[in-house]
Amino acid sequence: MFGAEPISGVKDFLKSSYPVQLELPDVIFNDNNCRLQAHLQAQKDDYFRYVMLPIDVFHFISKHKEPDEFCQKHCNPALFEELADEDGNWVFNSSISQQVNVWIGGYRSVVRDMLAHDLQVSVGGETLVEI
Repeated sequence: MFGAEPISGVKDFLKSSYPVQLELPDVIFNDNNCRLQAHLQAQKDDYFRYVMLPIDVFHFISKHKEPDEFCQKHCNPALFEELADEDGNWVFNSSISQQVNVWIGGYRSVVRDMLAHDLQVSVGGETLVEI
């Protein structure tokens, strides 16, 4: 999505990106997953019921307050055992992923008018993003 997005827009974008529920990833990191989960619950929308929806570790520590019980209960990345190895190290660096998104955002003006099949991001020969 381009620019600021309402939480319902995030939901709609994810559903259009993954129209088949079985193709959803196991984990979707989003800075607003607390609001997304609250929205999904209010709408009684269970499309993402088998998807972990944590917040990026950095954002959780620096931007989400402890009194926010809903966020602490549903989006704290430490609650998802699958995100850490047996030594407690994160198996996925969500913070570096966020930084890559910022870097890619620097090319927004270049790719804004491209068609979906024109964009592919590869690192070391491995496709990271293909739209």
